[in-house]
Amino acid sequence: MARRRAARRERPVVRGVFWRELALVIVCVEALIFILSFDPTVLNVFDLTKASFTHGVAWALLGALIVIALGDGVRIPASPLFVAFFALVATEIVTTITAENQYVALYGEVGRYLGLTTHAVLALIAVAIAVSIDYPRRTSWLAWTIGAGATLAGLYAIQQATGHDPVRWVDLDPRFRPFATFGNPDFYGQFLAVVATACAAVLVFARQRVWVVGIVVLLAVLNVALMLVVQTRGSFLGIAAGALVIAVLWLRRAGLSRRALTRFALASAVAALALVVTLVATPLGGRLLDIGRGIGLRDRVLLYQSAFQMFLDHPFLGVGFENFAVAYPRYQQAEWFAVAGMNTTNTSAHDWILHVAATTGVVGLLANLALLGAFAFHAWRRARDPDAAGVIVALAAVAAFYGSGLVLPGAQSIQWIPWVCVGVALASELRSARVVMAIPPLRLPAILQLLIVIGLASVAFGQVGSLEANRAAKAAEAALGGANSARAVDMARTATTVDPGRAAYWNDLGRALELVPDLSGARAAYRQATTRSPYTPAFWWNLGGVELELAKQNEPGAREAAYEAMRRALAADPQNPDSFDRFAHIQLALADYSGAIESERRAIALFPTVPGYYTFASEAAHQLGDSATAIAFLRQGVAALNSNDLRITLARRLIEANRLPEARQVLSDVLVVEPTNAAALDLQKQIGAQ
Repeated sequence: MARRRAARRERPVVRGVFWRELALVIVCVEALIFILSFDPTVLNVFDLTKASFTHGVAWALLGALIVIALGDGVRIPASPLFVAFFALVATEIVTTITAENQYVALYGEVGRYLGLTTHAVLALIAVAIAVSIDYPRRTSWLAWTIGAGATLAGLYAIQQATGHDPVRWVDLDPRFRPFATFGNPDFYGQFLAVVATACAAVLVFARQRVWVVGIVVLLAVLNVALMLVVQTRGSFLGIAAGALVIAVLWLRRAGLSRRALTRFALASAVAALALVVTLVATPLGGRLLDIGRGIGLRDRVLLYQSAFQMFLDHPFLGVGFENFAVAYPRYQQAEWFAVAGMNTTNTSAHDWILHVAATTGVVGLLANLALLGAFAFHAWRRARDPDAAGVIVALAAVAAFYGSGLVLPGAQSIQWIPWVCVGVALASELRSARVVMAIPPLRLPAILQLLIVIGLASVAFGQVGSLEANRAAKAAEAALGGANSARAVDMARTATTVDPGRAAYWNDLGRALELVPDLSGARAAYRQATTRSPYTPAFWWNLGGVELELAKQNEPGAREAAYEAMRRALAADPQNPDSFDRFAHIQLALADYSGAIESERRAIALFPTVPGYYTFASEAAHQLGDSATAIAFLRQGVAALNSNDLRITLARRLIEANRLPEARQVLSDVLVVEPTNAAALDLQKQIGAQ
């Protein structure tokens, strides 16, 4: 009888342990998905795949946490670390509500998907770690999982570097800078820096068996070697920041004795020697030295200026959570296009401090810094505890992450790292944190607990819709490239039906319908795209173009609608010269020659190195009957670009104006550089070489 009572008393404990271990297993699965998953059959191969699967699995994690909370009761702890964590989550919710584009704030921009939904998953992971690892007992589960994921990703990176990648990538050649399962060498380099730093911290602070030490050393060597091959400059900053944290906490743990300081000096000398070797003898060192020569920096300077101005204009709550891409076109400088290419944009400030400041303002920046400060203080306070290794390793990894993040953007494949580390710190703090509110446990039958988890886990099937839509979008773009209009329409319509919130899918549908042609349908699709993403000038260009075609068919209101679309494009991205050029083309087609001249004049003022701007401005002036202005634009282009093609066009305009001596001189200038230029020789023959 006594045994039965004891067994009954033990069952809730066993079940509680089971659900905690299940929650931790799900967290480990989430980490592996973030590291390893990708799907080449969809348009956004890496980030959307990781987001979709981790969001789906998070429902099962939520179910497990609910069962744990009901079975054990809910306790709300209060400590600097927990308060900072709650404040950060609250700040992200508030700045989502106040965001310029709440859809982007919720779901993230295409290519990143780091909106509030993703951060809710990450916060859930941090909470799950806090309640499930029974610090420090199960911290090794996370370590082994991340180590295994890093090893598998590393093996794939080696395949890429040696030219044996089974996947054929169109945009990047991974032989030069492998990106493994991360989709971008910068993201992979940041991950490598974090793992290498964590391995170093384990070797310094954790007492392990010899065979475990051997595995950690091998993993560290693998990641450092790959980091040198991947050549991500930000990873160097990550290693430096992580090493600083390790050094400070080692001194805190060891004390300031003569022996400790001697060992510290020797380690510093070895680190300095490693730095010199890295700078002199590795590809990464070459890229780092380029910074000192000012190579490849101007684009970052321009981007940082834009982000800082964004913050100055929205200092309190920013432009909205994950709304950097929404606001950035308004702050983009014309010089950016000269440095980075025409019609390029940014979804991140490439500096986590500026990104947080621009999107969530002072409130968000303080919340992030407060959490990092509380984390560092907690690690410092616990550094001398016998079981402090886990939280010290977590802080070193966070330092490497944010050190790298000073010059890198975020991504699905790496943004989980600080949340996992914070979860470890919360687990460490949970043991002693003061509880300010407690809800008593509610005993539920085992079958009901299971049904809760299964019921919530079943919601995961709804997450596959985003992948189906993205796969259809990829098929639509392939069909557009192959001029298969019927299939393009079908696939694009499928994408907008399954996931109607993405503006890019509506834009593809509009492009497909133009090919059919169904101009009215295309206009409706482009309007959907501009409604969802009014900050993307290309969508307004496309709408303006289809309105132009309808205006040519004398549809009432189409001319005014074309003009309005282009004005909206200019308002969305006022420093983009291509918007002025495209507006000029619409104005010329509608016989608004003066307007076309003025638009091209604005385009030239912003970006004076595009020959087509001068040619088209000259054509508009020619149509207006102003030969002097037509010639003046071409002379301006020749002076700016020293282009023989512009000289040929200038010669034709001079011949039309019967200014033959000037035309002969221009043709002579062409032939000095290109004696066999057929167009120049033909024109010279026509007017005679006197």
